[in-house]
Amino acid sequence: MTATMDQIRQRLADIQAAVSGVKRAYTRAPQALADSDLPAFCTFAGPATVAILSEGLAEETRTWLMRLYVKPILSGIDGEAEKAVEPFLLSVRNAFLAHPLLGNGTKDSALPFVEKAIWLGDSGVQVIGFAGQQYLGVEYRLNLTMVVPIQIAKYE
Repeated sequence: MTATMDQIRQRLADIQAAVSGVKRAYTRAPQALADSDLPAFCTFAGPATVAILSEGLAEETRTWLMRLYVKPILSGIDGEAEKAVEPFLLSVRNAFLAHPLLGNGTKDSALPFVEKAIWLGDSGVQVIGFAGQQYLGVEYRLNLTMVVPIQIAKYE
């Protein structure tokens, strides 16, 4: 059995929520971000590539886009919002490097058929839009490689 998109989203949110200072890690993007929930993660399934391994199996590598919204732009004094984002550059990286198979830190907790999770880095501090609002934050990228079954159509 392969991990579902919901299982992957939940595991990413679990790791994100464990980062010190993160108040909220959504498994699905909300309609709006409440200032009281910031810093908050929203994760989006990015592009994928597929390599056929055999008649019934393929290897899929999908890029996951994890956006951390820290503070609304134009909030506080000059430089305050940017300064609030900078500690997350290292702490989020370290959290994901500690989970190379997206396990939860317990025996046999890796997601089914996950081969590897490769940290692709971050965008640096930037302005990120969400629901018509602008925030200072960071976009992190993670490639997740899994073995997935292929259902061959009859008579193919």
